[in-house]
Amino acid sequence: MSNLISIFDTWRGWPDASALAVNFKAAAGVSLPAGTVVTQQGLQIASAKVLKAMDNDRVTAPTLTAGNAGQAYVVAGVGGAWSTFAIGDIVEWSGTAWVKIVTQVEAEVPNGTRVVVTGGTAAGSFTGHEEKVLQYTKKAITLTCVAGGWVNCVAGDIGKPVVGTGSGDTGTLVSYTNGSYIMVVDPTTPADVFAHDDVLAVTGGTGAGVVDTAVASGATWAATVPVNNQQLTINGVGGLYVGKQVQYQGTHPAGAWIVLGTTAEATTFVDKLTSAAAANAAPDSAWMVIEGNDQFDGVFTSSVTAVKLGTGVVIKLASTIANTLVPGDFLYANAGVLAKNGSGTYNSVAQVLESNNTSGATGFIVIVA
Repeated sequence: MSNLISIFDTWRGWPDASALAVNFKAAAGVSLPAGTVVTQQGLQIASAKVLKAMDNDRVTAPTLTAGNAGQAYVVAGVGGAWSTFAIGDIVEWSGTAWVKIVTQVEAEVPNGTRVVVTGGTAAGSFTGHEEKVLQYTKKAITLTCVAGGWVNCVAGDIGKPVVGTGSGDTGTLVSYTNGSYIMVVDPTTPADVFAHDDVLAVTGGTGAGVVDTAVASGATWAATVPVNNQQLTINGVGGLYVGKQVQYQGTHPAGAWIVLGTTAEATTFVDKLTSAAAANAAPDSAWMVIEGNDQFDGVFTSSVTAVKLGTGVVIKLASTIANTLVPGDFLYANAGVLAKNGSGTYNSVAQVLESNNTSGATGFIVIVA
């Protein structure tokens, strides 16, 4: 029996690497004492093609120097040195020349493009979003139809072409609301705006209707505020940051994205397992804290040691509810706390093998996890 310098004892010897992880970083400001059930949380944001963009309404290329290398803009006009680019391209200054790093689609930035907006000089739609991660969603058109002639859409219609007989405009069905006679359509080109009295049909699908109003929702840049240690991998071609990984250092006065290089791995940390994880079709692995961040000295207060549950490891731990537990009981986790028989949650994490049937601080149980 190996003593793990905590209230825990691990039976069957020291667990192998698949069962034990040491010095996990706790989520900021979260207390994780021994006995807490936790899951790993990743800090890798989905990859981006642009590290930074400063403006999306500039129509003439700015005059820059070598010290401005890395500044990126969305081309809103082809004046000056941008005459060889197209509106909607994203270009980056290399220090000596402009390089196209994202190619426009239908005169706009491709749907789903992600950028980090630089601080200080951000303009256009980026104003007020400095250092945030923004994702572009292209303009969609909401087509509200009259009740007469409406045919309900079905799930299989999503992604299929929509044709408006009358205007001849086309697009792709994004979503629908049958009860309100609404189709939301991604236009094929910016000129596809549809019109009143257009007869709509989903090509190869079910939905149909007659347009009463056609309202363009407008393109949007949705912002996500980064957190300390959040990481981005930069994809794409032609830019200074291609193949680089950058990490957000929220400890700076105003935060900053720091280039890490090409081989760094995304930071992970642990936080309490809650019942919300039950809704996840592929929930993260659960771990049991065996040495909490309240047990280290001041230098290592963010560290915890944990045993991975589901590996068959047998552990003995203090339990204030040992008097309520008998061999065979299943233990569940909610907000990181063990509970008997679910207590309204669905995260089964262990089974009781033995209990000393004592309540309070002197209680203990042996579980297989």
